[in-house]
Amino acid sequence: RFANEGYLALVPDLYSNDAVFKNMHLHDIHQVGRFRHAKDIEKALEALPEDQRDGARKAVFWDRERDTSTYVADLLSAIDYLRSRSDVSDYGIGCIGYCWGGGELGKLLVAGADLAAAAIYYGEPPALDKLGNVRCPVQGHYGTGDTVVGYAFVPDLESGMQAQGKHFEPYIYEDAPHAFFNDTGPRYRAEPSKLAWERTLAFFQQHLKGAPVGAR
Repeated sequence: RFANEGYLALVPDLYSNDAVFKNMHLHDIHQVGRFRHAKDIEKALEALPEDQRDGARKAVFWDRERDTSTYVADLLSAIDYLRSRSDVSDYGIGCIGYCWGGGELGKLLVAGADLAAAAIYYGEPPALDKLGNVRCPVQGHYGTGDTVVGYAFVPDLESGMQAQGKHFEPYIYEDAPHAFFNDTGPRYRAEPSKLAWERTLAFFQQHLKGAPVGAR
């Protein structure tokens, strides 16, 4: 989508240093979201055919216990890589994250990443006591029907950003569930997705303009 809009798009593989992940099946990984918040994993797994339970169980516990310590460092390296390219402007690098990726983007922002803009889609909020480290305007998209991450934290995040003199532009979509932008899943909602996409493009165009290839 971003490439079609004239952006140079990079998707870092944050699992590249994860030896356990390399030995897992993608089908099992895709089951994680279904069981991530289950209080009783064994009972929840009974919904699967018996021959699929071991793989799904392994994936769920990998998701809960994996080492995430390299993720922010890898994202910072990705930014450095983009900045090293002759077709990317120093002031034209932005970042977007959805769901878990939105939470990781929050961590990246409070780590002081040198970005020109960031858009978070229904990700867990960054640490409020570290908002002073944010170096770029941030846009957020959240749904009132989100039972995974929720949206109740948005006012605190907004006031915290304002207190630090940071630009935060939150949007709340009535009745939109978690992952409403994902058009490959059952929670996709066309209208809020269309509006969120238009807002994201306008936001990036405003803050990333001037980059020769990396932005419109």
